[in-house]
This record gives sequence, C-alpha cells and structure tokens, in this order.
Amino acid sequence: MSNFDFFGDSFPILEKLGKQAEQYLYADTDSCIYKLGKLAETIVREMMYLDNIPHPDEDTLVNQIKVLRKEGLLPREIDDILYRLRKVRNKTVHTNEEDTADCEILLKMAHSLSVWFMQTYGKWDYVPEPFVLPVQVKVSPPVESDTDAEYDQIMATRADSPATPAVSISDRIKLASKAASQLVRSEEETRQLIDEQLRKVEWEADTIRLRYSRGTRPEKGRNLAIAEWPTDSTVGRYGKVDYALFVGLQLVGVIEAKAEHKDISSVIDYQCKDYPKNIREEDKHYTISRWGEYHVPFTFATNGRPYLKQLETKSGIWFLDLRDSSNIPTALQGWISG
Repeated sequence: MSNFDFFGDSFPILEKLGKQAEQYLYADTDSCIYKLGKLAETIVREMMYLDNIPHPDEDTLVNQIKVLRKEGLLPREIDDILYRLRKVRNKTVHTNEEDTADCEILLKMAHSLSVWFMQTYGKWDYVPEPFVLPVQVKVSPPVESDTDAEYDQIMATRADSPATPAVSISDRIKLASKAASQLVRSEEETRQLIDEQLRKVEWEADTIRLRYSRGTRPEKGRNLAIAEWPTDSTVGRYGKVDYALFVGLQLVGVIEAKAEHKDISSVIDYQCKDYPKNIREEDKHYTISRWGEYHVPFTFATNGRPYLKQLETKSGIWFLDLRDSSNIPTALQGWISG
C-alpha cells in the first residue's frame, strides 16, 4: 500500500512519482527529494493544463507558480509547500545535504499537496486516509520507468487539444481555498515551513541540523534560530523551546511552533511566557538584561499559517514584548528580520 494510491487512474503519473519517492526514502534520500520535486512540478503543470492557463514566455517552474498565484489558485498554505519542495530539491542537487529525517517530513508535505490537488482538481469529495510512513527497510533503489519521458509524451498529445476546464476560475479558487483549509499539518511540517519563513528574513534556521543536540551554539556575527534549546521549564517537551533566537551571542527571543489546529493565542499566554522565565543558569551569559521574571525580551508562537482574521487565534505569528508587563499579545503579518 502507498500513501499515493488515491491518484489511481485519475493521475497515474502523480501516483507513480509519489510511490517512487516512498521507495527511495530509506534507500537514496537525494532521489527521494528529486521525485518529490518532480511531483510538485507535475502538479503545477497539471493545474495549468486543467484550467487552460497560458504558460509564461519564460516557461520555468518559478514563473508557472507566479502565474497560478496571480490567478488566485494557490492558497498560501499550498504556495508554502511548493516553495519548500522546490528549494530543497535545488539545494540537494548542489549540496547533497538532506537526510532521512528531512525526507520523512517532506514526503508528508508532498502528500498534503497531493491531497489538496485531488480535492481541487480530481474528486472534490475525496476524504484522505491518514498518512503512514513507509516501513523502514533499507533496500536497493527501485528499477523505475522514465516518468519524465512519459509525462512529456502526455503533454505532447495535449498540445493540440487544450482542456475544457471543469469549473470556472472563480469556482476553482473556492475549491482550492476549501481544500487548503481542511489540511492538518503536523508540528514537524510546521517547523519546515517556519524554517523557510525565518530564512526569508535572514535568520539561519534548520530545525533538523541547527539544533542544540547537534552541537549548534550561538556565534558572533550569525543570526541563529537554534532548535530544541533546553530550559528549566517544566512545560512542553522536556523543557525545550522549539527555537531560541540569537543575534550573535545575545538571546533575543524564543519561538514555540504548534500543529496547525492548535490555538496559538493560548500558547503565547502559557508556554511562551514560561520559557523566558526559566533560562538555565549556565545560559544566563547569553541574556541581555532582565525584565521582571523574564530573561528574554521577545516571545513568539505560530503554526506556520498566514494570519486570517476569521481564524485569528489559530493563524499568524503571535508576538509578545515581555519588557513591559502592560503589553498584550498581537498577531504579526510576518517575522521580524534577523
């Protein structure tokens, strides 16, 4: 059984790419990520075909995504997944840095993208089965067919027969938005997206590699978001805050990441206040000052979702300036730059 069986006869190339990525997960992580990138790329091309949207003059994946975004067909949640899969595939081609832990999270993100696509462009009433990681058996990479050639052949046959869209663009936008709102991301997926969001505003963030347990420590001249920083707090996961933000050797903030369905405003009033109170004695030399009970000036909570007024407590980046007890939590539109 595969997590991508649901594509079946409707989108056989997508089913094949998803299954190949699963087969490569424990055998060849670089190939796994390549297949996930091809899956995302093919979904974008299918969207353009099925809605009969003209390709840009410079017909690259980046420009295709821009066209779909301009049409309103890419909810922020889906745009974020596409961005992550595209960036990680490009990075892997040049550095070969990704490992199995990355692949497991990226595979689930690709599954979420695939479910969204099926609910938007395939079976609108599709109800997905829960995602299950493939059995961890390390085998030789699979012998596979050339999906690139297969898909190019399919596209060639379509060249003279544009699709007749099943619905109008306005109705497709509604379907896309509805399907995106039904996705439930895990905390691990959320952290992957937060990593990207932080990197865009010049923080160094990588929840897999830049973590305390792997020896990452503050350094002069670097703006680091160090994952799983230990504190003396008795709440949360063993007292570890999801990210500690360091500007050089100064601890300036903490971030708590939550699964998508969690209430963020309640988190910032509880866990996010507790961590700054309980900085370990051996880490006090990183602190700038003290504000009442707090050793850290800023605290944040997020589930990676863009801020939506109608889902105010379950979206956005919630922020609290702890330097003044009269301050109240507020929702930000984006991260403060490093």
